[in-house]
Amino acid sequence: MLNIVVARRGEEVRWIDELPDHCTVTVYTDDASHGVPLDVTRHIELVRLPGQYSVGELYLAHLKRPARGVAEAFTVFCPGDPLAVCPDFFALLDVAVLWGDVQPLSQSVQAGEHAAQPRDWLAELPVAPVRFDLRSWAPLGTFDKAMYRVQQRYRQTHQLLDHSHPGVHFFEACQLDTLAQAVGTHDLGVRDSGLLFAVRQSLVTDWQAAHGPALPQVCAWLRQDPSHGRIWDQFWLHLFGLPFVRLAALAPPAPTAFDGEDEAPEDFSLSRALATIDDTLARLAPPPLANPGHRPSALHVARAIAAAQARHAPQPSAEARQERMDLSERAAQAFRVGDLQYAVACARLALKHETDHTASRFTLAMALAAQGNREEALEQFERLLQADAPVSDRIRVSDRTTAPARPQ
Repeated sequence: MLNIVVARRGEEVRWIDELPDHCTVTVYTDDASHGVPLDVTRHIELVRLPGQYSVGELYLAHLKRPARGVAEAFTVFCPGDPLAVCPDFFALLDVAVLWGDVQPLSQSVQAGEHAAQPRDWLAELPVAPVRFDLRSWAPLGTFDKAMYRVQQRYRQTHQLLDHSHPGVHFFEACQLDTLAQAVGTHDLGVRDSGLLFAVRQSLVTDWQAAHGPALPQVCAWLRQDPSHGRIWDQFWLHLFGLPFVRLAALAPPAPTAFDGEDEAPEDFSLSRALATIDDTLARLAPPPLANPGHRPSALHVARAIAAAQARHAPQPSAEARQERMDLSERAAQAFRVGDLQYAVACARLALKHETDHTASRFTLAMALAAQGNREEALEQFERLLQADAPVSDRIRVSDRTTAPARPQ
């Protein structure tokens, strides 16, 4: 048994005659339908409302009436032309046995929506519910300019602070405190993109019994501002009990033991690496880089060398470049998280693919320095500084400290 509730706003509704015999039909229509013939031959219940209403407001008009229907039946809420948002509407009615208690039925998005391709299926029929953020009301994975403006307008109109939750404020204004609390403690919601969905009749009856007294306030709130109706339409599925989604919180970082109550722990790996870089630049860089008044940063030197290499180095194959890039990225990531041994291994493998790859050699030098391998780190930094000169022109820079000589 299916109870079809149609929100007609001037559309042709001849499709009603094609519904299965086990469907009962109630059509709610407003002044936008004046002059448009009904042209329906089967028995329907027609409810005319004076004035103009949104689809959601016509659905609310149905909820204001006493509950009717078998508990195990479904009430199907659909706009005046369900085939526009669900070409397989009649086929989906035939597989109602597969529906969930709250079932979105739209297959395509409305104009202005930017949802991904349908990812939900009933038998071999796709449906396209939209996942959205409960705080911004924006769909996941894209930017909805219209919904962004609605959210900004709502914040400005009601003078909400940046940290205030607009969804909580909205449903508290509707006097639906249970829904407001659920919105505030979850992260994601699901909406039907075409306002075409089905709800098990028992859930509709339960909702009317629990929240029917709030309906006059809800309708007054939706009439207060044109954007309120669009906000309400985001939450139809959750109104009848579809669960919100709460993302799992990340575990807090483990406390780090260190001496001193008012002093933060030192990143010894990074400190050793930076000290080695400064020392290497002072010892190896020829004038004017060694000018006491101007010591360049390691990043400045590396960028200059990389620019020269790009002009002179032969181009490796695409496969070799990709493998080198992957290894170089893994080396840099390992260094960032303190896995120095793995950083050294990946950087060395990357340099086998491209001997003069600056980023890999720079990571190798930094990781070696952080491990305390001073002499090998100095050798890598020296190769960085001389990488752009031809082999025959490279000048050996003498070691100007008392450090042990590096092996030849």
